[in-house]
Amino acid sequence: MTGATEKRKLFSVAIKSDAYQKLINSTLGDKAVAQKFVAEISSVVSQNPALQKCEPGSILSAGLLAQTLRLPLASSLGFAYIVPYKDKAQFQVGYKGFVQLAMRSEKIVAIDVKEVHEGEYKGMDEDGEDIVEFAGHKYDDKPVVGYRAYFKTTNGFKKSLYRTVGQIKAHGRRYSRTFGNPDGLWAKNFDMMAKKTVLKEMLSKWAPLSVEMETAVKADQAAIRNDGSYDYVDNPEGNEADVSPTRTTVVNTIAPDPEAKAESEAGEGKGELPFEDVPVAPFEDVPVAPFEDVPVAPFEDVPVAPFEDVPVAPPEDAGPKAG
Repeated sequence: MTGATEKRKLFSVAIKSDAYQKLINSTLGDKAVAQKFVAEISSVVSQNPALQKCEPGSILSAGLLAQTLRLPLASSLGFAYIVPYKDKAQFQVGYKGFVQLAMRSEKIVAIDVKEVHEGEYKGMDEDGEDIVEFAGHKYDDKPVVGYRAYFKTTNGFKKSLYRTVGQIKAHGRRYSRTFGNPDGLWAKNFDMMAKKTVLKEMLSKWAPLSVEMETAVKADQAAIRNDGSYDYVDNPEGNEADVSPTRTTVVNTIAPDPEAKAESEAGEGKGELPFEDVPVAPFEDVPVAPFEDVPVAPFEDVPVAPFEDVPVAPPEDAGPKAG
């Protein structure tokens, strides 16, 4: 019996054990939902030989989190994934999953992320905001040079974020050890991972986060421990949402990224720095007038008529008494 077969049988046995069944039923709270979940996660594992080698507990934890967030695990849908890394299973949210969670919050009325082709990026306006002009299908035959994400809230607030292909690749190298893996998501579906990267950064910085969205942002790319804490096994620096710069407009042309030299020479990401390395002024450097410097008229200076000066009609003038 091979090691892979042993692991495969281990998960198939674990998922049917009393302990796992009790955990699944108590977490999901509905027998029909629990049965559907067991069938779905069993199918996901059976189709991925690398996932079959992972610890059953990490697989189940990732699957239960996806289920509680109401994100289906079928890879063809692109909402959420269980991704193997060595002997651990990671939970990952697809860009469609972030869109779904954002719309579900009822605070966001519009959200999208698109490829930006050569010729559609027009530079920056006077406020440092990127200008992207989509012209129908005019530039569809041109190479993709970046990605732009956008959202609008119910109160009218709007925000967009543009990242170049070079910046996104530098981000992937920094925050994912599987970036260069030919069997990984970055290699198999760069477009999907690029859209997710830009969308996640934008939402985590500027969007109103629901409880579900905050959970998804924190748990993304993590193996979930038995105590519910997150182990970013594939990310040497932890969750990128925790180490990204504060909410600010970022200029895309600061300095060249040494890791992206090959892309720079090919015309991708030339003269760019990965967005998480852009220096941001600390909050304390913003001058703020102290509260005590604001002139306020003292209360005693406000003229108030004394109570005894207010004319009051004597009781006898109030009219005839009843009875």
